[in-house]
This record gives sequence, C-alpha cells and structure tokens, in this order.
Amino acid sequence: MHRTLYRELREWFGLPPRLAIDCQRDALTNARAWRNNLKKGRRPRVRKLSMLLHPRQSYWVKEGYVEIIGRVKLRIISWDRKYDDYESGETRLVYRDNKMIL
Repeated sequence: MHRTLYRELREWFGLPPRLAIDCQRDALTNARAWRNNLKKGRRPRVRKLSMLLHPRQSYWVKEGYVEIIGRVKLRIISWDRKYDDYESGETRLVYRDNKMIL
C-alpha cells in the first residue's frame, strides 16, 4: 500500500519525495486515531487543509522566510521571540482565510 500511495501522490500532485511521505504519514495517523477510538461515530473527513512538517527534512527557517522542501518560500510576517532559543520541532502548515499559517 505504501508504494502505491507514494507513487500516486508523486505522479498526480507532483510532490517531492519528502512531502509525499509527510502527507501519507499524516493521513495514516488520522486514520489510526479514528480506528482506535471506541466511540467511532462518523468516518474522519478533511475539514481544514493542513499538513505536518518535520524540521530539516520538510522545512527550513532562514533569512525571514520558511522554505518548504526547497520549492516554496513563505515570508515570515511575525513570530513570538520568546521561542528563539528553542530548537525547531514539528509544525503544522494550515491553509485558512486564503493564507498559509505555520
């Protein structure tokens, strides 16, 4: 299943290898959480466009920009300076109100 889904993500959407793996991992995490929930209810649906990114593999922060897989550069508008001394961790890229938010 991994190889088939990986190939489809790469071919249909033209995703770089790391982004295809991150998308697949995020979808599997959501599916497993639903499967392990005793009160399942309705199947999970995508309500917000978002994606989990991993530091130094999926994104880099440099020179006032966040660069995603070397293809997309997003300008940093503002950030909380109290976290400057901490190492970057996983983050979620969210599309909301016609903006990309980390």
